[in-house]
Amino acid sequence: MTERLHVDDGGVPVEGAIEVSAKPRPLTMPRFFVDADGKYLGSFDGLDEEIPADMANGIEIPTGPQDARQIWKNGAWLPYTPPTPISVLYPVNLWERMTQSEADAVGAVMDQQDFRTRKIFESASSYRSDHELWPLLQQIATQLFGSERAAEVLAPSELIPA
Repeated sequence: MTERLHVDDGGVPVEGAIEVSAKPRPLTMPRFFVDADGKYLGSFDGLDEEIPADMANGIEIPTGPQDARQIWKNGAWLPYTPPTPISVLYPVNLWERMTQSEADAVGAVMDQQDFRTRKIFESASSYRSDHELWPLLQQIATQLFGSERAAEVLAPSELIPA
């Protein structure tokens, strides 16, 4: 037989309140889970028997992260720093940003580079900030034009996620 219990909106039994066919669910607190590597799995605020399997196999911790990409280590959340996007500069943008005299100066410096370096720069369909020769491009532009103008000339054509 189903037990009939009169409760108010807060679940407290009272005379003449709403009739329900079961006792109200107990109040639960949010619980937070990470995997063995400290990666955040999520939070759960239900009953133990309802917990999702991935969280049930995780490690319960006292607080959730500010950013779900943070890692739990040694009892605290490590700060998350997003990776710096990769700057991509297309040769057409590089050369069209320079004046004729700036381009001639870059050409003269490039003529002094070894054969491999010259060929890489000549055949590149793009220059990327994660490439081994990006620092050389920055150095040449900074020495020839100064840091402010170098930043203008080397401004990315696009940014891509790291």
